[in-house]
Amino acid sequence: MISAILDTFPQPRYCKPFSRAMGATAILGMCALSILLAAFSPARAEVPPFSVEAQPGWVIFDAKQGGAYHYGPSLIINPDGSIDAWFASPGGPGPGGQNQWDWIRYRHSADAGRTWTQDEVVLKPTEGSRDCQSVCDPGAIKMGAWYYLGVTAVEDPKGNDNEVFVCRGAKPDGPFEKWNGTGWGGSPQPMLPFRSPPDVWGLGEPSFVAKGATLFIYYTRNDRDEKGKPRSVTLVATAPANDPNWPARVVPMGKAFDREEAEDSADVKFDDTYGLFVAVSSAMRLTPRSHLNYRWSKDGIHFSGPGRITGPLMTFAHNMGISGTPDGHIDHAKKNFIAYAYSTGERPGVSWAYWSTYLNPITFTP
Repeated sequence: MISAILDTFPQPRYCKPFSRAMGATAILGMCALSILLAAFSPARAEVPPFSVEAQPGWVIFDAKQGGAYHYGPSLIINPDGSIDAWFASPGGPGPGGQNQWDWIRYRHSADAGRTWTQDEVVLKPTEGSRDCQSVCDPGAIKMGAWYYLGVTAVEDPKGNDNEVFVCRGAKPDGPFEKWNGTGWGGSPQPMLPFRSPPDVWGLGEPSFVAKGATLFIYYTRNDRDEKGKPRSVTLVATAPANDPNWPARVVPMGKAFDREEAEDSADVKFDDTYGLFVAVSSAMRLTPRSHLNYRWSKDGIHFSGPGRITGPLMTFAHNMGISGTPDGHIDHAKKNFIAYAYSTGERPGVSWAYWSTYLNPITFTP
């Protein structure tokens, strides 16, 4: 169990006389020097306000029985304890025969994640549009009468220049109407467009939290910095949660945090008990050294460094989600979960695109 981030900075020693011969002036001088050094020492690492521990879990999608993969789960815990879940999953031919890489599938559990309804495809790309190749990485939230589903989508056949799109529906399984740039329905347009450079992954992997009158939107940017070095960050934007056309009023707020090596999508919720935003993600993804991180934030904009989620977790993990209320909060009066894709190791390497999905109950310890 992680209870603190280790403090790696040396602490100043207390002043004490070296001998009877040392005069008061020398002693005071040494103490002043020690205090001065302490004042200019690096800041202490922030201590996590809680630890996150996974409990033994179970498979909720078996790649051997259900097809190639489910990843990037988004989980809503309803007031009655049932769970709505959306996943990125294999696509197929569109109406005109174009091969679409990923579709969004939906499942429901009435018994706290033990059993699930059959897959239902609820969102596909629109041929001839800005999202024509793929829709994946779902992030779900309910505000008012509407379920909103944010996705990564792309029209480049090479998979570059991904952008963030959003749609809405009156029910968790749709039908969904896509944001068209000024309203809902018709030809889809990105909520968060990506312009340059043209040969990088771009933007995607959205996650939502509604807090008061503000909608917080978290998303990935994978590109290059000014020196051409690969860069991967989690960004945050805000929008008015009470505006039915809020995608037209999205305001980028900057960087939430830099990612670790091979760290992927962040799913964010607001914890009402601790009064903190909580972000979870997987790092060293798709490797035997994969692990799950959590970060926290007071304002939803600036996040801490990563702590580790501990417990019986699967290896080769990637693209995780954390459960929340319909508006993206963590309610400790209910069971809470994390879910993520993983490889079983039954195929060579990392078993690319052959991923099961695992669900772990989680506990928060002060």
